[in-house]
Amino acid sequence: MIDAQQLLPRSKYDLDAIPAIVEAGYPAIAPILGDLLDWTADSNWPIAGPLADFLVTLGTPLIDPISRVLRRADGTQKWHCIALIVQRLPKEVLGGLEEDLRQLADRPSDDDRREEADVLAQEALVRFERLSAVIL
Repeated sequence: MIDAQQLLPRSKYDLDAIPAIVEAGYPAIAPILGDLLDWTADSNWPIAGPLADFLVTLGTPLIDPISRVLRRADGTQKWHCIALIVQRLPKEVLGGLEEDLRQLADRPSDDDRREEADVLAQEALVRFERLSAVIL
């Protein structure tokens, strides 16, 4: 059995941690999803992009951890989470985040406005509505 805590990156430069995280996959990394999202809190960190690339593939298990990020007071982390991950999620995952995105877009804090997290939330909602309108 894998100790998920051992998979966590040790620094924002720890790109060597990513292959082990990917190999362990979901559900092995379920206990650390929130922690992994914290490593994407700044898209300037070397680990943020590659880790976000993997996290996007997880689908619905991301709903609760992302929801917690979107409900925090940190407008900067919200912006990076939306930019790196939320904007790339499939319709069914966006649907699970719709209420939090709408709250952020419609009632942003001053910090959310300053960081333009509300603008990205609105863009994600527009994308969700566009995807929802597509009839197959």
